[in-house]
Amino acid sequence: MPVIIGVPVHNDKESFIEMIDSLINSTKFFHKLVIIESGSTDGCAEFCDGLSKQREDIHVIHTKKEGPLKAYNRLFEIAKQEKCDLLLTQTDVIFPRLYKRDWLEYFNKVSQIEDVGALVPINGGGISGVDYINGLEWIGGWCTYLPYRTLQKGIKFDETFPNGFGVDIDLTCQIIKAGLRIGKLNYWVHHHQENLRAHDNSPDSEQMKQESSKYFKQKWKI
Repeated sequence: MPVIIGVPVHNDKESFIEMIDSLINSTKFFHKLVIIESGSTDGCAEFCDGLSKQREDIHVIHTKKEGPLKAYNRLFEIAKQEKCDLLLTQTDVIFPRLYKRDWLEYFNKVSQIEDVGALVPINGGGISGVDYINGLEWIGGWCTYLPYRTLQKGIKFDETFPNGFGVDIDLTCQIIKAGLRIGKLNYWVHHHQENLRAHDNSPDSEQMKQESSKYFKQKWKI
């Protein structure tokens, strides 16, 4: 099954350049890389256009600033229309060349198991607390492999989710409800979360998490 790698981009040019370099040097397996660029003002849009001129397997879609969830859902639709698997990632991810084998080809082979709905690297998610579903092992959007069978079921990010907290947990629940399972593979990515940690622990952030948790519990009747 061919694989599309999808990444939303809004500014963050320096990290994005590192990410692209690590991606291209760690796998040759992808069918094409689709970049959803939305209103960047730091030269990132021009950099993306330059990449697409250099390589036929890199495609850029420019949009207005609309947030990562809409961008991800655009990628879901593109992969579904082209009958491809989809690897979602972000600009602040580095793909180390840890093994002689091609990691994306490894993901692709394991995804052929019939009940697999999503695959992530070993650090590709977390464990939900009591504010959502206690003990649920959820997948992180920074590196998630979604087989075409998952996309066929209409699974996508819930764009009405308040503040964005919990959307990864919600996506995991959708996949499990569809009768598919989540798998973790022996591959590790660098995910640069340091700049987010202070914000995530702020009083405003805690209030947003509570709003998202309430929405989640109402949606799933918990």
